[in-house]
Amino acid sequence: MIAASPRRDFRPHPSITRECRTWREPRSGVSLVEVIVVVLIVLILLALSIPFVRNMRELTRRSNCDQNLIRLALAMQAYSSDQAHLPSGTASFDATFRFWPEASPPVESEVGSSTIDLSITSQPEGYHHNWATSLLPHVDQTGLFQSIDSSASIYAESNRLIRETMVPVFRCPADESIPTNASYAGLHHSNTSPIGASNDGLLFLNAWVRSEEIADGMSATILLGEKRSFASELGWCSGTRATLRNAGHPINSIPQEEQLSDLNFVGGLGSRHFGGASVVKGDGAVTFLSETIDQPLFQSMVKRNDRSETMPTETDSD
Repeated sequence: MIAASPRRDFRPHPSITRECRTWREPRSGVSLVEVIVVVLIVLILLALSIPFVRNMRELTRRSNCDQNLIRLALAMQAYSSDQAHLPSGTASFDATFRFWPEASPPVESEVGSSTIDLSITSQPEGYHHNWATSLLPHVDQTGLFQSIDSSASIYAESNRLIRETMVPVFRCPADESIPTNASYAGLHHSNTSPIGASNDGLLFLNAWVRSEEIADGMSATILLGEKRSFASELGWCSGTRATLRNAGHPINSIPQEEQLSDLNFVGGLGSRHFGGASVVKGDGAVTFLSETIDQPLFQSMVKRNDRSETMPTETDSD
């Protein structure tokens, strides 16, 4: 009988045990260097994306603003088709649309000794129904249009609800002024001038411009443009500098306090968009005008009948 051999315990070398344990147990967590690298990458991506997001928001606002101008231009065309003329920029008295030339103003109107010299100031006194109220039926606001008391001043108590109503199509998304202000204005004159009956734009005082009176053509003449609201403006339904501007000032120029205190001062175009302002011509084409545009060129785009002044004569062409 063979005797059993004594039992011996096998003990691996300590270095082998350490290596096996290391192989079996993966590392947990990350190093400080890895954390720093990840944080830096995230910060770089954020720095790159913020301007992109800001530009996208601005492009969206500008696109929506241009759509508003196109819609207003289409409303102008619809109005012109119905009435055979553009709406008056503003009015100094109540008159029946079809018989405006024959209508006699009331004694308390703003008419002076000569109709051609008539002008208005930007204060809540007068009739002042404007082009914006005329377009209401063509921008899905028929109910609001029917609520207007056309026999009274736009500042009368009977028209208070109209003045306090915000109409989205008259507002640019980038406009930060009070909701009842208008972001768009009709061009009443090519130079700095009060809003009057002798202006040379498309929308001015007591005037219904017909297409045959526009020597340059609707496609070459600015109808509406963006504007920055001034303090104490009278709202979107007031035919003052609240909804009318001229081309006598560079785009985006900021008036001085003494100018704003002058009730005859009207002002020019401007916007919250970088570098210029959008305008729409009579045919509905929207153009973004740079604030560095040549001023005489800008003024010629506003004047409705300057073709005879700008076209070369037979002598000039020789």
